[in-house]
Amino acid sequence: MSVATLEENPLLGPSFFLSRQALRALALAQRDGYRVARPHPHVVIDDFLGERLASGLAGVFPGATGANWKRRDHQEQAARLGQLQRNAFEGVHGALRHLLSEFSSMSFIDFLETLTGVQGLIADPHFRGAGLHLTLRGGHLALHADFNRDRFRALSRRLTVLYYLNPGWEAAWGGDLELWSADLSRCETRIAPILDRLVVMAHGDDHWHGHPAALECPEDRGRAAVAAYFYTAQESPDAPEAHSAIWAPPRK
Repeated sequence: MSVATLEENPLLGPSFFLSRQALRALALAQRDGYRVARPHPHVVIDDFLGERLASGLAGVFPGATGANWKRRDHQEQAARLGQLQRNAFEGVHGALRHLLSEFSSMSFIDFLETLTGVQGLIADPHFRGAGLHLTLRGGHLALHADFNRDRFRALSRRLTVLYYLNPGWEAAWGGDLELWSADLSRCETRIAPILDRLVVMAHGDDHWHGHPAALECPEDRGRAAVAAYFYTAQESPDAPEAHSAIWAPPRK
C-alpha cells in the first residue's frame, strides 16, 4: 500500500507528499507486529511509496561518481559512500531532497510515534550519520549497535529508519540487513534491500545489525539506502514549570 500522494504543480512539476491518514492506518496495522518482532522491535513495510515513485527516486539516486561522496574503507565498513549532508545534499536531485524532508515531517513523525509507542520523537535535520548511503561491490557493514546520543543536541537515539531504492536486486548479490540476537550467537532476521522497502528499528546497545558479507552485485550497481534517525529529549530537573503564553496587561 502506497502512502504517497502525487501532485502536479505547473511551477515545480510532479511532487509528492506523505499522506497522514494513510500513514496512520499503516501504523495501526503494523504496531503489534513491530512490538513482538525478533530479535528486537522492528517492522518491514513493502510498497511504501508505490512502484512509480520509488522507481523514479531510484533513477535519480547518485551513482558512485555522481556526487561528492565520502568513501569509507575500514575493517568495520568498506566501499561505503555517504556524508553528502556535509554540503547540505548539494547536487542531489530535488526529489530525493524532498523525500528527506518528508521523513522529518509531522505526518511521518506521527506515523513513527503511533507505530512504536515512543512519544516526543525529534527528527535530525542535519542527518548526522544518516542521509544517502551507497555500498559498492565488495563493500560491507560489520555487525554493530548504533551510537546512542546526539551530542550536539543532548538527545537520546530511539529509532532508525531505512528506505531502500534497489530495483531488480537479486538475492545472489547479498546485502541483506541482518538482525542478530543480543548475545551475538545467531542471525534471527534477514531483510533484503529491495526497491520501495521501509524498515523501522528500535535503538538499543544490544541491537546488533549490519550487512557483514561482501556485496557481490555487478560493478555498475550498488546498495542504495536512505537513512533517518530519530531521538527523544530528557527533561532537565532545572527546567522551569511549563506554562501557556503570558500576556502583557493592556496599555492605558
